[in-house]
Amino acid sequence: MVTKVTPTRENLLEIKRRSDTVKYGKQLLEKKRDALLRNLEEDRRRLRELEEHFRKLCQNIGMVYSLVRMYEGQAILQLLKPGRPILHVKVMKRTLMGCRFSQFDPVQDDRTSGTFAAFDPAMTSLYVDDLLRALSETDRILWPYINLKTKITALENELKKTLLKINTLEYTVLPELKDQRKQIEEVLGERERQERFSVKKIKRKKEKKIQYHDQDPG
Repeated sequence: MVTKVTPTRENLLEIKRRSDTVKYGKQLLEKKRDALLRNLEEDRRRLRELEEHFRKLCQNIGMVYSLVRMYEGQAILQLLKPGRPILHVKVMKRTLMGCRFSQFDPVQDDRTSGTFAAFDPAMTSLYVDDLLRALSETDRILWPYINLKTKITALENELKKTLLKINTLEYTVLPELKDQRKQIEEVLGERERQERFSVKKIKRKKEKKIQYHDQDPG
């Protein structure tokens, strides 16, 4: 449904200005959409690489874990339980193309930099060292994965909002402004035609009156 606007030349100029502004805003949103898509494509590629690395790492952990159970027994697995203090995480705010998201960075200090197990490494096989090494490798992958996943989720939500705005401008706002402009131009055009007709009619009356006076000798 077209919103009725008073058909004046001032309103026609205002609608033209609004249409130009909306078109410019739509162009900016399209550039933002393209930038978000490029960043998402790159981040998703990196996330797939991390997931593949983590999958292979889990396979390695499973294999080494089986070897530890086979050669060391179930008792050593109880001693491998790590003793870690509370891990403090620093939260940083980032902004990309108007999209705000959080990034996390673990705070490393002397109390959180190591894993402490209640066993003597000299009394165990190399499989235990391999298992601990593989487990520590997961920490190196974990935080980049969390940060990438958080960023991708935020960018995807921002992309949805941007696409919604573009569609609203393209399929709702611009067509309505176009219809309003057409409506005003039709009314103003009809007024101009009526004015020209009235002017011609008055002109013809004056011409007839002049001819009548010219023909009248008295």
